[in-house]
Amino acid sequence: MTECALPTCSHGHARYCRLGSHFRKRFGQRVSKITLRAGFSCPNRDGRIGLGGCIFCSETSLLPRQGPIFGSIAEQLEAGFLTHRHLHETQLAVAYFQDQTATDGPIELLDTLYTQAMDHPRVVALSVGTRPDWIDDAVFELLGKLSKKKPVFLELGLQCANDAILKSINRGHGVLDFENAVKKAHQYGLEIVAHVILGLPGENVADRIATADCLNRLGVEGVKLHNLHVLIDTLLADRFLAGEVHIPTLDEYSDMVVHFLQLLHPEMVIHRLVGHGPKHLMLSPEWALHKNKAIEKIEQILVSKNLWQGKLFCTQWRRN
Repeated sequence: MTECALPTCSHGHARYCRLGSHFRKRFGQRVSKITLRAGFSCPNRDGRIGLGGCIFCSETSLLPRQGPIFGSIAEQLEAGFLTHRHLHETQLAVAYFQDQTATDGPIELLDTLYTQAMDHPRVVALSVGTRPDWIDDAVFELLGKLSKKKPVFLELGLQCANDAILKSINRGHGVLDFENAVKKAHQYGLEIVAHVILGLPGENVADRIATADCLNRLGVEGVKLHNLHVLIDTLLADRFLAGEVHIPTLDEYSDMVVHFLQLLHPEMVIHRLVGHGPKHLMLSPEWALHKNKAIEKIEQILVSKNLWQGKLFCTQWRRN
């Protein structure tokens, strides 16, 4: 694999393309993300695709952390702005429909919800989280229309570019579904944020290389990295408590992230490096609850070993 020099790109001389820096450059100031709840369901839970959902997923963990979580979109946005303003003095935000499968509803309802969020004067972009196999033409057309007003990010769960692993975690879709969804989304002017979990049971280095190559080849604009973590009342929790699943240590996960970043296109925006669920739901790993320390460790490795995002990026996947 070809080694690339430290790039001059949207993140300057940083070791990876940080979301915060990207948003500041794009929108002129700090931008927060406000999570919205609209009462969506998930076809991988209720039998339309599968039952029980992904082995790591907890419905409770998807509740927004600011209230009123069951209020109108306007009320949720205002609550979110108030929370973030106290924390970060932010004035702008991305409206993020995260809960369950946020394209699972009648097109008229989706149009109303998305438009209400996007029309808020301090919302600079719309983000919709969904499954790659649960977006029909009408939804693509709606999101494409909205993208002409403000940027629209389509957050798609891939997790790993290995169909056998996807089956083992009960994803209910394959890699081809993700690839087809990305290609179609790009036709409608949407920006993709892929969700990837590093350290899934059975995953190895070759799988991570394949996942990075998949994102590069498709021209995915952003990626949200997740460490494997265990939440109570999930299928993964049952396997973890039975001693069947290894949860990566901070050292192991940091090494995975550092290697994965080197494989990615140098301008792919990194939306997340470390994640965890609500503290009262977390079984493991404890280190994930100290997110800033984990990020610091990853960044320290990049600096100490003189590594950076895109260092091992394959030249044949470079965008024109």
